Amino acid sequence: MAQRIIYWFRNDLRLRDNEALFSAVASASEILPVYVFDPRQFDKTRLGFRRTGAMRGQFLIQSVVDLRNRLRQKGGDLLIRIGEPEKIIARLAEEYNAEYVYTSKEIAPEETRIESSLSKNLKTVNIDIKLFWMDTLMHATSLPFPIAKLPANFVSFATRIENALKVKEPLPEPGKVTLPADYDAGSIPILAQIGVDPDEMENADEQNISQGGESVALTVLEKYLADYIKEGKSYESADPLTDTRLSDWLSLGCISARYIYSQVKKVQPADAEDVAMLENLLSRDYFHWTLLRFGPRMFKPSGVQHQFLRRWQNDNALYETWTNGQTADSQVNTLMKKLKQTGFLTSDERTLCADYLVNVLNINWTWGAMYFESHLMDYEGSVNWGRWNNIAGVGEN
Repeated sequence: MAQRIIYWFRNDLRLRDNEALFSAVASASEILPVYVFDPRQFDKTRLGFRRTGAMRGQFLIQSVVDLRNRLRQKGGDLLIRIGEPEKIIARLAEEYNAEYVYTSKEIAPEETRIESSLSKNLKTVNIDIKLFWMDTLMHATSLPFPIAKLPANFVSFATRIENALKVKEPLPEPGKVTLPADYDAGSIPILAQIGVDPDEMENADEQNISQGGESVALTVLEKYLADYIKEGKSYESADPLTDTRLSDWLSLGCISARYIYSQVKKVQPADAEDVAMLENLLSRDYFHWTLLRFGPRMFKPSGVQHQFLRRWQNDNALYETWTNGQTADSQVNTLMKKLKQTGFLTSDERTLCADYLVNVLNINWTWGAMYFESHLMDYEGSVNWGRWNNIAGVGEN
């Protein structure tokens, strides 16, 4: 057994069904849980708005507060730092004489670059990093095909996966978290300390903004299960994952896809037909696998199809009529203002707004994806950019 492991929380801000944390606690006498606020996430894009907007920043802070409280109930704590995690985690590992760093595996290009930099920094001080894949229902190695042979669209994927889908039981919370005798926990920052002006929250509709944290996520899931699954009722839309707002918490890993799946399967009536939530989770997986297969192609105007024939306008003035809700379409305008105030649009509303930007205004679709990245509370790179790929006609066939 190792003496000490640094556990670096990323987009897995939970205790329940956290395989990497569970393994760390089982593998070491002492665990040092860490979360690093990376100000680069809040930098301005070339279009003038933040990569991560103020509402999502506040949601992240709330989620970290809840995580710290839950760790303290287990006898642990959460070290908080601000800066570049690839440098800070390596420094902490050396300072605390850790034998390993455990963390979740990410797939987006920037996150994998940070992983690679951290790994190099750790090697110089003879410390190993262990990465855990835990953001999808199944591990990549359990798929019935290699990623290079990923089916060309979701329908084909769902058909291929149907008989091979084996979702493991979610793991319980760790029983006890033992810290080193001496540690500096640090304080959780306010928005201004991570480079975000709190006045950017001024027009937010706080009554309709999600509260961050695993505790809230579990409550929202329980309500969905009680109101719909246990009653054998279909949800009002085809996308309950988005429209219940469970995707808000799923985006930061305050709850796991595997846990949602297992709870739905556990309580649904024996004669229940396919549940939309389960299809939504599979669709989310498919976007993750698409990003894993195509990488940076997902973020380029030509998309995963390498579609170079379509020409997009890069017209700032026309684009801003969309972002500011000043287009010729009153419904689009209402929805874009709602997005800015609440960080939320239903699945159908997102499609309507995106379709208008792409197919009516003919504006570069990547600009729309960047705007949604900044404003949507449930932003996940693969899902957001994958949906925009499809609406722009450069995604799945």
